[in-house]
Amino acid sequence: MRIGILGGTFDPVHYGHLRPAAEVWQQLQLDQLWLMPNNIPPHKQQASASAEQRLTMLQLAAAHFPQLTINAVELERTTLSYSVTTLQQLRQKHPQDMFYFVMGTDSLVSLTSWQSWHELFNLCHLVVCYRDGWQLQADNPLYGEWQQRQLSPAQHLANIRQGRGKNSGDIIMVDVAPQPYSSTALRKAIATDDWQLCKEAVPTEVLDYILAQQLYRN
Repeated sequence: MRIGILGGTFDPVHYGHLRPAAEVWQQLQLDQLWLMPNNIPPHKQQASASAEQRLTMLQLAAAHFPQLTINAVELERTTLSYSVTTLQQLRQKHPQDMFYFVMGTDSLVSLTSWQSWHELFNLCHLVVCYRDGWQLQADNPLYGEWQQRQLSPAQHLANIRQGRGKNSGDIIMVDVAPQPYSSTALRKAIATDDWQLCKEAVPTEVLDYILAQQLYRN
């Protein structure tokens, strides 16, 4: 199988996660796309909601997107959620599958600060969703790799159809519809009773759960 992975704290999950994930699934014709919540993220502040609450919100949201599946393997880990460690474990467990690790341009720009970042090319393909305001510069240590490895979804799929596809190592640049939502802005909106933004940003069931649990109110 060809499996996409979108990791994050999802604190809370919103359409800025869900809609691009669904677009990636469609453009790359993936068999599955996993939403993978972190437990202890190495590059972000600890989540405000508990692991159980974030998982419940993901389950409620994913019900609206049947092409998306939840994989909670990182929530079971009590150490930092390094992507390279997770992918190593997945490749051992699923040696016949091909993995696609989904990120934004902002994450690509900072990829060289990730644990064992170069090893990612041996474990998965990177799927990079364009984000306004972010661009890989020529002085970035990743720039040479990006020049050699970048493909469009059409080029990547053509290689697979023609039997020239690799099991890992491509950087696939994907255009997705911009989504004006972030978890930071959503938490602020909840704290300040900006319910219009909240209703636009998350499925109704997720917002109802947030209110019932009194999340992000302080």
